[in-house]
Amino acid sequence: MTDSSKFPDKLRSTLPTEAEVSAFLAQDPDFFQRHQRLLSSLNLPHEAGPAVSLIERQVAVLRDRNVEMRRQVNELMGNAQANDALFAKVRSLTLSMLDVSDWLELNEIYATYLLVDFKADFVCSHVLQGPRHQPGRFDHIVGHKDTLPQQRLVPGEDPVCTPLRIKELRDIFPAERFNADNELAAVGSAVLIPLNVHPGGYLAIGSRDVNRFTSDMDTLFVEYISDLVSHITARLLQ
Repeated sequence: MTDSSKFPDKLRSTLPTEAEVSAFLAQDPDFFQRHQRLLSSLNLPHEAGPAVSLIERQVAVLRDRNVEMRRQVNELMGNAQANDALFAKVRSLTLSMLDVSDWLELNEIYATYLLVDFKADFVCSHVLQGPRHQPGRFDHIVGHKDTLPQQRLVPGEDPVCTPLRIKELRDIFPAERFNADNELAAVGSAVLIPLNVHPGGYLAIGSRDVNRFTSDMDTLFVEYISDLVSHITARLLQ
């Protein structure tokens, strides 16, 4: 705030207001470049205590902006690298599925690519009128006659990322063992991927980490996997 008491009464009445000064400087950002001698008399309060010149304050602001921009660039590069790695895995999965001719081969691909490459703890595909569950043979594919287990968790056509309780885990991943002191607590998570097949089915990819598959997860590649697995599954159901 300008201390107008420093000026004579006659001059004080003609001084521009702070708003007028601000508007003028906003319209003429090069003003101080043309009147550099004024900079030596300008001081701004600093959080650390001592006053600093306007130029020093501008340098500090620009430095902070530069740090933030570098952080954003690094984050974008990290995301791009992660997406490249994920795309390479999806590409390998796609190529491996081109030659699938039976349920056993599809079961092995689930075990090899989804468990290993995608670092999942569990994977299981539930398919109406699919193959009978045969432990040791079809650990990752289960056929059902009338209804799918925990189908309420997959109400629509979009993938669902959700925490799971013990009973839900046991129903969705029947080949695995789960134990917990509190059976009502969420002890794992999964992405449940509806399959566009008749009469119906879904693919579940799970983790023992309750925070691995969350509702804010990007499902772009998951949707691609859904289309791919749906196509193969539909062909095997014929």
